[in-house]
Amino acid sequence: MATFIISPEHAVIFWNKACEELTGLPASQVLMTRNHWRAFYDEERPCLADIVIDGNVEDLPRHYEKFGVSTLARDGIRAEGWFDNLGGKRRYIIFDAAPIYNDQGQLVSAIETLQDISALKETEQEDLVAGLQSTIAGNKTLTGYLPICSSCKNIRDKEGCWIEVESYFRDEAGILFSHGICPACIRKLYPEFYDKLQE
Repeated sequence: MATFIISPEHAVIFWNKACEELTGLPASQVLMTRNHWRAFYDEERPCLADIVIDGNVEDLPRHYEKFGVSTLARDGIRAEGWFDNLGGKRRYIIFDAAPIYNDQGQLVSAIETLQDISALKETEQEDLVAGLQSTIAGNKTLTGYLPICSSCKNIRDKEGCWIEVESYFRDEAGILFSHGICPACIRKLYPEFYDKLQE
């Protein structure tokens, strides 16, 4: 797993081979520097490990859209998102960062791991698009003339049978009806109730 560690002064003290391969940034360019941000961002800003070192978890919303408590480490934090050009590729990365303490409970470093789950996220997006396309394709649009009885309002279907309007729309377009009564019909059919409603 791609991993790096920074000191309490934010200097990189460990940058593994997997981190080199994922970011395209060799360890020789980041070890003993504060340049680890260059692997991820166009301008200087804190990485998750920096936020752990400083204890500034309130800064998470300024820097990440998706964040929370780490599922990998106690006292850790997590963030994730798309990066358009990380190691020359568009990648979706999950970051986990946690503090490292010595025997006296002093903070001696922070470790950050990176998981590339781009393939999973792309599959999720493809499934979502396919689902939406299927839903759209399944929605029928009714067009043309529809024979309807001018008295009872039944509709003549393709087979020539007269059916209730609710049944027609349910069968043809998956539309369900709920019934009520409009003010004009209340007035016509139930004038005594209409008058009470007007009081």
